[in-house]
Amino acid sequence: MIFVVALGALVLGGLLVLMLARFAPDEQPAVGANLPTMPFADWRRLVIDLLEALGFEIALEHQDERELDIVARSTAPLREGRFLVHAILAAPGDVVNASRVRQLEEAVQGDESTKGILIAPCRIEGEGLATTFANIELVDGRKLRELVARYLPEKLPLVESGNDL
Repeated sequence: MIFVVALGALVLGGLLVLMLARFAPDEQPAVGANLPTMPFADWRRLVIDLLEALGFEIALEHQDERELDIVARSTAPLREGRFLVHAILAAPGDVVNASRVRQLEEAVQGDESTKGILIAPCRIEGEGLATTFANIELVDGRKLRELVARYLPEKLPLVESGNDL
């Protein structure tokens, strides 16, 4: 009798777990999560135009809803090589955490690229890590605004409209 009750409880629990997995609502973003202030297509174009204005050739590009990965090449003297660029449009709490910097560092080492560049229109938590990771360049919102003002002044209004820059 105890065996039947225990087995029945396991079966009922298993059915309950299956029903929850099947009918549970999709995960919603956390309250206060960063929502992009510019459309992703504009962000993508801004990043690519900035890299080209800086003298890079875009060799390969991959994107998802809020992030962009680019392999860029430079043939400029003293800067020749392959660069991995990771551009993040939106980060939780408007801060790109240090683990993202470490992930880029690992990708650069694994790919044997010359350097990695992390671009985000907000604060980057790993700014202190830039000295530790000599082959990573961090472009936060402030530095992004400066680069756009210098190399793409016609796109400055697009950057200025972002609340998180």
